[in-house]
Amino acid sequence: MNLQTQTVPRTRHQGPMKIKKFVGQSMNDCLVQVKKELGENAVILDSRKVTRRGPFSFLLNDMMEVTASTPDGNPSLSATKRDWNQVAKSAATALHPDAVSAGDFELLSSEIKNLKDTVSQMADHMKYDQLPSLPQTLEKLNRDLLDNGVDGSIANGITQEMALQLSGEEFDDRRLLVRSMRERISRIVKAAPVAPAGRKPWVIALVGPTGVGKTTTLAKMATHPNIFGRKKVALVSADTYRIAAVEQLKTFASISGVPMEAVYRPADIRRVIDRFSDREVILIDTAGRSQNNNDQLRDLRAFMEYAQPDDISLVLSVSTRLEDQLDVIEKFKPTGCRRLLFTKLDETTNYGMILNVCFHARQSISLLTCGQNVPDDIFAPNQMQLVRLVSERSFFNDTLKKEVEEELNPLRR
Repeated sequence: MNLQTQTVPRTRHQGPMKIKKFVGQSMNDCLVQVKKELGENAVILDSRKVTRRGPFSFLLNDMMEVTASTPDGNPSLSATKRDWNQVAKSAATALHPDAVSAGDFELLSSEIKNLKDTVSQMADHMKYDQLPSLPQTLEKLNRDLLDNGVDGSIANGITQEMALQLSGEEFDDRRLLVRSMRERISRIVKAAPVAPAGRKPWVIALVGPTGVGKTTTLAKMATHPNIFGRKKVALVSADTYRIAAVEQLKTFASISGVPMEAVYRPADIRRVIDRFSDREVILIDTAGRSQNNNDQLRDLRAFMEYAQPDDISLVLSVSTRLEDQLDVIEKFKPTGCRRLLFTKLDETTNYGMILNVCFHARQSISLLTCGQNVPDDIFAPNQMQLVRLVSERSFFNDTLKKEVEEELNPLRR
């Protein structure tokens, strides 16, 4: 039953936005009405129980009331910067019609901007505040995502979409719900291992900030039988800013019998690559670079432009804050990164951060590392392993590590 319809004007680039309230016997009844009236992409703004009134109300069950809107239905976000400036100017003029100083106008503009931000945050809170009223099985899946470190807005968005597209007895089928959730996560997090193909040698470079473990990861890639350990590999070090890094890689190369050369200038790297033309895979180690140092990033881009690698993976530590991860990804884009490689899974207990990063960055994942042991602690996750890793907190310790070890053991015999 539709109780209220309100049409809110939108910007000149958008159509009218509708906000409606629906009342039904249950949350499921309301969601069916929402999908029918506003479509599959409707946004739930609020939900609450409604107590019936009247002389015989004690005989009746409570009803559910749901407030929903068409997509992007957030009136606090529809105003443009010009709109807010005009409001500020009008308010200032009303207060001081004869003399409005520039300072007063800027101050009032700032206050109104802060108010706008606050309203926006309140709208986001309202958007997801309905989740406690969802079916219990769906609530449990949502809590599992949150417990694994998935950002609240992302977890709630996944759950909300499921609530709108499922109905009735489907909410009691846990297997169906888990499968539906995994399908949605698979659209965000994608496994894409590096697979050398075509001409040889296949040149792969690792780039990233300092301290994420690029050199150790490179050594694992070169010798692990499930990565490149069964191919003819050569190593190139462009990390000449840290003498210890070059010596570390030289020692490793000598022990493992893998040819290795250091490159000190971008113009020399192509010559070294050509020298290793008989190899199947060439792995390039680069110096760690701060995303806030433009000179360092410029040097790194120069190395990549001369090397022209077939694949570039950006190496990130899974324990780094989301804001910093996204900043690194954005600043390293000019280097030509095509995939993400996460390290140090053994240093955290929450793996939802990977989902958060992929949601914003829209990049696939090549490899994961989970310790310092060379070559063991590295693996290329398949799609299901990756989806379960980011959605189930216990999956890494209880299942994934065992699967990786079992897969590696036959190769050692």
